[in-house]
Amino acid sequence: MASQADIRPCNPDQTDEAALAEYHKLAVASAKIDRPHEPATSYEAVIGRLRRPSTDADAVRHWFAYQAGKVVGHMMVNLPMLETHDVASVEITVHPDSRRQGIGIDFLRTLFPVLRAEGRTTVEGWWITGGGVGERWAVARGFRLTHATVSQRLALQDADPAAWAVEPPAGYRVVRWIGQAPDDLIISYADARGAIHDAPLGQAAYESPEWTPERVRVAERALRDRGVEQRVVVAVHEASGAVAGTTEVELLPHTKGVVHQRDTSVLPAHRGHGIGAYIKAHMINWLMADYPDLTRIQTTTGAENVHMIRVNRALGFVIARSWVVATGELAALEAQLPS
Repeated sequence: MASQADIRPCNPDQTDEAALAEYHKLAVASAKIDRPHEPATSYEAVIGRLRRPSTDADAVRHWFAYQAGKVVGHMMVNLPMLETHDVASVEITVHPDSRRQGIGIDFLRTLFPVLRAEGRTTVEGWWITGGGVGERWAVARGFRLTHATVSQRLALQDADPAAWAVEPPAGYRVVRWIGQAPDDLIISYADARGAIHDAPLGQAAYESPEWTPERVRVAERALRDRGVEQRVVVAVHEASGAVAGTTEVELLPHTKGVVHQRDTSVLPAHRGHGIGAYIKAHMINWLMADYPDLTRIQTTTGAENVHMIRVNRALGFVIARSWVVATGELAALEAQLPS
C-alpha cells in the first residue's frame, strides 16, 4: 500500500521549530509503544539526541516523513568510514498513528540508492526492542536477527551505596581523568580500550574500533566538540605502569541527571582480579561526589556477556529491557521490497 508520505532529507540544525516540535511528539508517542517502561523524555533530550547523536560514525544523515505537512516519521543513517566502511547503521521511527501505511518501506526505498552510491553493501539496525513491532517489521522486510543486548539501569537515588564499596585489587592503582588521557598513559590506555574486541557481538556486522593513541585523541576532541563530558577511570598495573583496565562514562548536555556508561574493558592478562567491578564502583562514587543529584546510570551489554551483566547487577543495576540487532545485505533487502 502506498504510504502517501513525503520523504525529505533534513538537517536537524537547520530544521524549523514547528517540525522539531512535531518530531518530539513523534518520538514520545513511539516510545510509549516501543519502550513503555522507560521514563518520559524531555523536548531537550529528544532534540539534543537528534542533533548530536551518540555515534562514532563519520557521517550521519537524516530524513523526515511528512503527511499533511506534519512530521510522522524519521530515519537516521550512520556511515562509519573505518572498520565497517561497507556497513550502514539505520534507525527508523514512525508515529504509531501512521504505522502500517508503508512509510517504513518508503524510507527503505529512499535509502537503498543512497547506500549503493556510498558503496555500502550491508544494512544494520540496532536498538530494536526485542519481541516488539520493530523486530517483527524488520524480519518481514528480510532482515535477520544477529545479536541481542540488554539495557541495564542503576537508579542512583534508590541504590545502596554499600554496593559501591569495592576493595581495590592488589597490585593496581586507580587513575582518573575528565576529557583527555594523560600523555604518559595514552599508549597503554589505547591498548586497554582495544580489549573491548573480546566482548561478544554475535553475528552483527558492526566492528569495535581499533584504538590507537591518535584515534583516542580524535574521539576525545569529537566529544568536546559535542559538549560531552567524558570521565575515565583506569586501573594501572603497579609493576609495569601500564593500564590494565578502563571504564568510561559520558554526561551529555541534553540529558541532565542521566549518565551513559560506555565501554568497560580489561586486558586478558589482568582478568580475574575484580578490576572491572572496582573501576566501575570507583566511577559511581566519583560521579555521586561531584553530582549528588544524578538520577540514573544506563548502559547496554551483550546478552551473552554474562560476566559483565553479573558485575553490573552486583553494583545495583537492573535489566530494563532487551534489544536485538537486525542485519541484511543491501541487494537481498532491495529485491524483497514490494513493487
